[in-house]
Amino acid sequence: MKAYVITIPGGPKVLELKEIPRPKAQKGQVHIQIKAFGLNRAEAITRMGGSGEAVPFPRVIGIECVGEVLDCPGGELKVGQKVCAAMGEMGRAYDGSYAEETVVPVSNVFPIETSLDWIAFAAIPETYFTAWGCCFSSMKLDQFDKPKILIRPGASALAIAITQIVNHLGGQVIGVTRSESKVNRLLESGMKNVIVSSGSITDEVLKEWPNGADGIVDTIVSKTTLEDDFRIRSEKAHICLAGSLTDSYDTNKAGSFDKAMSQPRVGFYDSGTISVKKDGKNIQKIVRRVEKGIYNPFIDSVFDFSELRKAHEMMDNNVFAGKVVIKVE
Repeated sequence: MKAYVITIPGGPKVLELKEIPRPKAQKGQVHIQIKAFGLNRAEAITRMGGSGEAVPFPRVIGIECVGEVLDCPGGELKVGQKVCAAMGEMGRAYDGSYAEETVVPVSNVFPIETSLDWIAFAAIPETYFTAWGCCFSSMKLDQFDKPKILIRPGASALAIAITQIVNHLGGQVIGVTRSESKVNRLLESGMKNVIVSSGSITDEVLKEWPNGADGIVDTIVSKTTLEDDFRIRSEKAHICLAGSLTDSYDTNKAGSFDKAMSQPRVGFYDSGTISVKKDGKNIQKIVRRVEKGIYNPFIDSVFDFSELRKAHEMMDNNVFAGKVVIKVE
């Protein structure tokens, strides 16, 4: 089968399309024919060597996919069953989704009933798992009436997925971006307002929401953004630190993260903890809402499998505003 293999970390050119042996599932695993997969910033970080010893090379990276079951020796899933797979050390401790086929622990393979095509389906898993966790596990949005949420950066697929969830709750989202060219796209995704800034945005947010934001999602986690977070949060707001893009934003979070995490109502959401047992019902609920048009994954671009390097080059250049999907089929 064909797969993109990384032998040494680096730029997009280290993604080498090769013919490798087909994987074989053991009991407790699922062999999946991949139809499509979403692209994630975390994969670019891994490609560049940013995951350190956690991801040994050579490796086929890729932390999510959708497809059909080819084999499930334990009998938990039927051959031909439509599934999505995400996380569970996929593309890190073992080969992931940048391939025509993959083998994933059954604990992280989700059987899904859906009428969505493979492209729309592939835009959902990891992004919406994370968005759901940020909204309900971390920010406790079910405790607020019409919540007001700030997200930085606003042009990520995660930010747009959170926007869909918040809008369904009757709330509002303000997104922050450094790119003026992305403003209209983000407004189209459902954000109430978009602030263009690479610095402090406290005054602009409080002008819009004098009582502050009910929830804040910060995936930059710099000294500047964290200072903003604490200034603009409302009395009962939760701050969700959902990762760090410090390499992309040329910021220094030394000491800032630990200090922030020691404060009340500040949490870190990690989608690495998802599992079928804990999250299976949530992902089926999300898929149904996408089918009904309640949520819109807001796909920015779709690339053929042969164009994966190009997609990574564009991701490195911060071109996209929304989810990027790679079509394998």
